[in-house]
Amino acid sequence: MAKAATKDKKSKPEAPRAKSDAYVMMLFITFVSIVTGTVLMYLDFAGTKELDIGEDPGYSSLVPPKEPVPTLPKLGESIKMAEPEPEPMPMPMPMPEPMPEPKKEEPKKEEPKM
Repeated sequence: MAKAATKDKKSKPEAPRAKSDAYVMMLFITFVSIVTGTVLMYLDFAGTKELDIGEDPGYSSLVPPKEPVPTLPKLGESIKMAEPEPEPMPMPMPMPEPMPEPKKEEPKKEEPKM
């Protein structure tokens, strides 16, 4: 009879279900923002002219410039750059004459009254 009682009930006790918290919502918002950014980048790259929205050709029809790209010298080669001519040094101002030391005044001697 003990076996019959256990067969009627589930063999495993039911565990509490995990609740969704703030981190799950943050994951969902992050996923939506990544998908939105990807779609907007594609629309910008493909251009809106194909979608008949506007006259913006996008980046797909732009031609790269024909000018050569400046490169750095290889390792070990010296860099020769035009150095500007040094400016002449301005003449220093002459030092002023030192001020004379003040004369010490002697105290006046009072004459005795007669």
